[in-house]
This record gives sequence, structure tokens and C-alpha cells, in this order.
Amino acid sequence: MSAVAVVNFPEWTEYRKKNGLDPLGMQNSSVTLYQTLIPGIGNVTLRMRYYGLYAWLSWVYAKRIGDTNPQTWQRMIRRAEALYALIAQRRGDEGGVTGSDWAQKTLDNLHGRTIDFAEAAKTRKETPDYYFAVDWGAYGLAYASQLFQIGIFDPSREHAIALPSVDLGEKLALAFDKELGELSGQFYDAIQRGRVSVRDLDAFVRLAPSGIRNGGTERKLYEDILFGRIGPQDEAATSRRASLLLILTIAKQIQRAPTPDDVRWTLYAGKDQEGRLFTPAAQQLQAQTERWRLYHANDLCHVALECLLKYILDTLDEYPRGIAPSSLIARCVDEITSTSTHPPPSWNAFVLSLPPGANPGDPNIQDSEFALVNAIMAARRPIHRCSADVARNALTLLAILHRAFRANTQAITEELKNLDFTAFHSLLTEGRYLEQVGDAPFQDAVARIIEERVMRRHLWVALRKFQRQGDYTFLVESDDGLIRLREKDGPVFTNPRLGPAIRFLHDIHLLGENGLTRRGVEVLQAS
Repeated sequence: MSAVAVVNFPEWTEYRKKNGLDPLGMQNSSVTLYQTLIPGIGNVTLRMRYYGLYAWLSWVYAKRIGDTNPQTWQRMIRRAEALYALIAQRRGDEGGVTGSDWAQKTLDNLHGRTIDFAEAAKTRKETPDYYFAVDWGAYGLAYASQLFQIGIFDPSREHAIALPSVDLGEKLALAFDKELGELSGQFYDAIQRGRVSVRDLDAFVRLAPSGIRNGGTERKLYEDILFGRIGPQDEAATSRRASLLLILTIAKQIQRAPTPDDVRWTLYAGKDQEGRLFTPAAQQLQAQTERWRLYHANDLCHVALECLLKYILDTLDEYPRGIAPSSLIARCVDEITSTSTHPPPSWNAFVLSLPPGANPGDPNIQDSEFALVNAIMAARRPIHRCSADVARNALTLLAILHRAFRANTQAITEELKNLDFTAFHSLLTEGRYLEQVGDAPFQDAVARIIEERVMRRHLWVALRKFQRQGDYTFLVESDDGLIRLREKDGPVFTNPRLGPAIRFLHDIHLLGENGLTRRGVEVLQAS
């Protein structure tokens, strides 16, 4: 009989496996940055029309129900979301809708002319056949916070039920109700009953996310909200407007609807992948472009260091009984430096040896940031081993960012200075650190980066999470002076809400398959 390995976890803590949880504590600085770049839109607010749906729900709830019991409001939310999923799937070809898998299964197994969805709208504690696991549905998971931030909802001092704001929320609710038209009463009744006839469902399909009418008041309101023409006139609205205009400007330049990567790399590189300069004329858009550039550089910084972590973990995998940290670091440094026949004498010399790239976002240029990232991300998966060559790519990317830090120290400091440096490591903290090791021999500098900015940093972050949250996220464990591998992790980019923002612009007819629509051109010209 073969031996079976048994892992005994400490009795004084509940073991919970955690993956992808920012092992170096650097992703949170990128998240903090992008939250200010596209406020009012979230990574899981996937369709614009939900904003109108929830505005209408809160308006009609206050008008026809008025119960301040949160459970009554929760039931209406869940029933409305389940019905909306059925509507979207009945229309077909609708993405970004909560409960779509349940709805499609329900429609596939339809018997008779009525669909009873009241049971599926219950919470997972009440039924095993729920449409969505989160108790407050997509509303609680994604949309509520954005509805408050963007000004569609106002908080109440007297109860926990959301209220539509007078200047914006009620206008949107009325516009949504106008689109319902004669179906308004039937839609409300279906939500209250938790049951809908197939005939009514077929009539409701015009309410699906892609059904926003091009010439309707509802569409115009969405545009006005996104571009800050109505609602709170604050810094958040200004920033969101600038980011959306940048997306439209890129679409105009590349003559198609951009992807999130198109936007990120064009703003970072100042060029599109064809090498054409990207230079928005408006001063406000130039300033926003610079903020996006710094955000992306910050993301590249933690990706480079997380790649070095992946290289360490893959090397550590060869020592199941453990290895002394000093021996592991020495081996990693030797392997990385051996990838070059003539290693540079110092870190500063390494930085100076890298000429500025013609286009940082061109994947076909050797050692462009884009090409380096492609190599890094190809080796990120646990089943793929990160080679010394890829680790060298990570160091090259880090050196390019260090060069950029030196050239833009003031702008980087201004953008990142308000972060808590005890909790947030960023391009600013890492740039300052690299300045300290710049004159050290190259091998010594690499050893210090690996030990101090990767290994020790991960252990500190994991210990902090364990102490504060009880989450055991250590990727390595120490025993009797040796360290062993526990889990693997790889570099991860943060997700700066560009996907939903682009989808919203499609939903309100500013973007189409070929890029800007006629209305998109008008919005851009009016800016």
C-alpha cells in the first residue's frame, strides 16, 4: 500500500484555501487608483439598463408598497431580478444578466403557459433552487453602491430602503416607466405574484438590456448620467466623463470598438498598436490620460514582482523537504544572471542599458512592455513553470518602470502620495526602493529585490491577513530554518472597469461594431 500524505492544519484556526488574494499587497494600490478613474461603474455592473430597472423598482416600491421592512424590499428585488433574467433569455443573445443560467434552464424545461419563479427568487437559505446565491442579488453585490455614488439613489435617515433621488432617480424611474407603457401594471403584478405568463414574457422582451431605444428619453438620461450632465457635479463625475471620452476617442482613432486592453495600452504608450500617436486635444483629457498611464504602470510594477514570486515558488517546488532561504535566493540569482553572457555591473547600469522603446504597446518589438508582459503572463498558470528567462523579463520590466519613475517622479508622487505606505505598496514605494539599490552590484541588487520585495513582503502580507481576517494565505511555510512550498500563485492584472464601461457605451448606442456611432461622434465633437 502506498503512503498517503496527510496535512495537519493547526487546531486553533479554521483552514480556508484562498487563491488570487494579492500575495504581495500591491494590487490594492491599483484598485484604489482605478476606483477614481471610472466612478459610478463597477466591475460587476454589467448592463446599463439595470440602473433604470432599480430606479423604477425603488420608485414604484415607495409609491405602491412603502413597507420599511428590508425583507419586503429584498423579496421585490429578487423577484424582479429573476423575472428580468427570464426576459433577457427569452429575447436571447443577452450577456451580463444575473441568473441567466437558471433562466435558460427554466425556459428549456418550460411546460405550459405560465412560469412560477417565486420559489427561485427565495434566498439560498430558503430554497436549493435559487436563481442567484447572493442574498441581495445583483443589486446588493454590484449595483446598489454605484447607484448611490452616481446619484440615482439617496439614503434615508429613517429606514434602510433605497429612495430614488428627486433630481435624477425619479426622472430615470419615470423614463423607464414610460418605456414600459401599457405594460407597467402587468410588469409590477408579475413581480408581486412571482409568476408570469409566456404571453406577458414575450411582451416584456423589449425591456431586455439591449432594448434601450435609440431615440428614447431613457437612453438620453443614461448618457446624461454617465457624462455628468445631470446628478452630482463633483470630481467623480468629471473623472468618469473624461475616461468615457477617452474610450470614444480611441474608438475614433482605431475605427472600431476598443477592447479594455486597447484602452489600457493606448493610454499607457501614447500610441495605438499601429504606432499612431494618441494625443487628445482637450487639456482635461490629457490629464486623465496621464492618470491612466500611471495606473497601468502601477499594475505593471506589481505584475513584474508577482512574476518573480512565481519563479521563486516554481523553484521551491523542486525541494519538497525544504531549503534554506539563503540557498534558494542564491540559486534564483545565479539562474537569472546566467541568462546573460555579460551581466551588467549594477542595477543602475542595467536601467541605463535599456533604450526607450519606440512603442511600449507594440507586441512585435522585443523588450517592449507589451512583449515582456506577454511572456510573463504566458507562464503565470500553476501548471506552467516560470523559467529564468521569464524572471529576467520581469526584472527588465521593473527596470523600464524604474527609468520611467526617475523621469516622472513628481507626477507619480502627486498621484500616489495619499496612499498609506504601511499598507499600500505601489510604483512610488518600489521606485524609491530601487533608487536605494541602484549602485549595488547587479547580483546583490537582484538578491535584495527577491528577498526584501518578494519573499519577506509576501510573508508580511500573509501574516497581516491571518491576524486581521483569519485567512491563511501563506504560499510558503517555514520549519526548522527551511522553507517549503504550500501553494502557487501567479501575476494578475487588476480589472479597472473598462469592460463594463465599454458595454455601457454600446448599450446607449454610442459604440457599435464599427466603432463610433453617429451619436458617439456627436458626443465626442461636443466635448
